[in-house]
Amino acid sequence: MNEQYVEERIRQYSNIRILYEEFAEQVLNILKEVIRQEHPTIKIASYSKRAKEIESLRKKLRKDKYNENSEITDLAGVRVITYSKKDIPYIVGVIEKIFQIDTQNSVDKTHALGNDKVGYRGNHYVVSFDEDRARMPENKKFETLKCEIQVTSLIAHTWSEITHEKGYKFEGELPEDLERRKNLLAGMLELADLEMDAYVESFDKYVSKVEQEIERGCLRYQINSMSLEKFMAWKFPDISPQVFRDIDLILNELKLFGLSTIKELDGLVRLEYEKEILKTGWRSLDGIIRNILIIANANQYFTKVWNPSMNQMNRKNYELYQRFGVDIDRICKEHNICIV
Repeated sequence: MNEQYVEERIRQYSNIRILYEEFAEQVLNILKEVIRQEHPTIKIASYSKRAKEIESLRKKLRKDKYNENSEITDLAGVRVITYSKKDIPYIVGVIEKIFQIDTQNSVDKTHALGNDKVGYRGNHYVVSFDEDRARMPENKKFETLKCEIQVTSLIAHTWSEITHEKGYKFEGELPEDLERRKNLLAGMLELADLEMDAYVESFDKYVSKVEQEIERGCLRYQINSMSLEKFMAWKFPDISPQVFRDIDLILNELKLFGLSTIKELDGLVRLEYEKEILKTGWRSLDGIIRNILIIANANQYFTKVWNPSMNQMNRKNYELYQRFGVDIDRICKEHNICIV
């Protein structure tokens, strides 16, 4: 490669690099918004965008496969990293729907890798704005630009980062033992990606099953954060929004109280208390559950669960316990609790 030509390309790019930064940001903002609207349940591990660094472009231009007529299509770049590999097709569907795709320069790394090799797997799309979007006043300056969008899973991205820093920059072939270990690691990570998908699918099925069975009154499940949330939504449907301030704390209190299943908790809820909740309009699920325990067996709660450092009680709660026949004056005296 003619070094003079390389430096001329670098000079030209340096003058407009900020434009590519703006373009990458615009592509990312559009992509994030459409994903949020069309796939609100997909959790994205991270989004990122960048304009190619000057030195990175210089190294690229010096490679033998590039010449004066070569088009560099990754001067602007966006990356979407999903937690689960199964979400990638949905993100790809959005990209194909809202952008114009340069099919010649786009590549599915998984397909390109084949069935008999291990390594980085992901989807790389080179995109531009279609005519309608490019005509918008805020996008006219990006009319001729292209951006590379990379979509990959968190595990595959981890592999990419490791090999880029420790292997990709290595000139020549790695020693045989290192190459073998690298391939074994790639295979392990690919299996981990598959197992992660299987776990996510099984977890989603479990959550759906718990929700459906609790709605039918089947309360056999162990108390955990998910089953407790589903139970409270079923038991107190008029509370909206439902808010846990510290679900770990309330789970520990339920355990100290001696409860292990949702059915045991449900058995403590008095009908009069359900009506009280509707009347008072409480929102804190922590407080509602704590009051269920105190009304059911105040002596047990204040003996096994109550934190002695909490030496104050809200007057609203104090009056509630009185109405439900709790000997709260004796308890406050025994535990040095003052009413505020």
